Amino acid sequence: MKQIFLVTILLLFFSPLAFAKLNVVTTISDLRAVAEEVGGEHVSVEGIAKGTQDPHFIEAKPSFMIKVSRADLLVSVGLDLEVGWLPSLMQGARNPKIAKGKSGFLEVGSLVQPIEVTTGKVSRAAGDVHPLGNPHVTLDPKRLGDIAVIISKRLGELDPGNAVQYERNAKSLQSRLITKSADWKARIERSGIKKIVSYHKTLSYFFDRFQISNEVILEPKPGLPPTSGHILNVIDLMKNQKISLILVENYFDPTVTNKIVKELPNIRIETVAVAVDGSPQVKTIDDLFEKLVASIEGKN
Repeated sequence: MKQIFLVTILLLFFSPLAFAKLNVVTTISDLRAVAEEVGGEHVSVEGIAKGTQDPHFIEAKPSFMIKVSRADLLVSVGLDLEVGWLPSLMQGARNPKIAKGKSGFLEVGSLVQPIEVTTGKVSRAAGDVHPLGNPHVTLDPKRLGDIAVIISKRLGELDPGNAVQYERNAKSLQSRLITKSADWKARIERSGIKKIVSYHKTLSYFFDRFQISNEVILEPKPGLPPTSGHILNVIDLMKNQKISLILVENYFDPTVTNKIVKELPNIRIETVAVAVDGSPQVKTIDDLFEKLVASIEGKN
């Protein structure tokens, strides 16, 4: 009888459940990369949006609902970035663990001091404005390190046995990004680039971290494509402010800059990835920032 009891205990202890990994689903590839590094061997992570896709506009496919239905933890940015598709996925998934307010639901954007928070009444006439703040928080290496720590705490709550390891991994990632940020800042300062034009306000956090002015945007209003009249205004502003570099996020059409180049032949235009896996050369978080800095330096 004693032997049967011991065998039963051993079977339970070494059963697949005993070694089951936490299933984590993230909305964007940057969060997937962070969750993978923080969770290590103890988590299985799947992302939804590809790094080459505009995260504002993702099709709510049934295959994504299946992913979400199996999740122990759903990590999203929030700040209305995924408002057009994530609610549909969550509804279709019918997974009570990742419902809002549950421990399996984590929005990180509002927890890392978003910028460009609007005040007063906001209408559609102003374009695709995010009243709660710019949602592209993962493009600041400092905030991304903070997000790693936030994710580690939630993983630790769901899996207390590995909480110490999650925290250690997150702190390591955070420390590495802080150290590298000092080098990236020095390189950007040596490039002499102080002002940059972008297509959308995707890089606001990156520019804010490295003290680059980004007052001129190719979109006349958030989410609206450039018009001929607006492009003429951009050309005048670039002349007056002596701006010599345009960064175009690689999921937007770079041909809109053709007219600008004809008028300002000495400017430089770089098409850049703005998410992990946004290009074949951007496989990691570190690659993402390294390639952005290299684009500013003109070394891509």
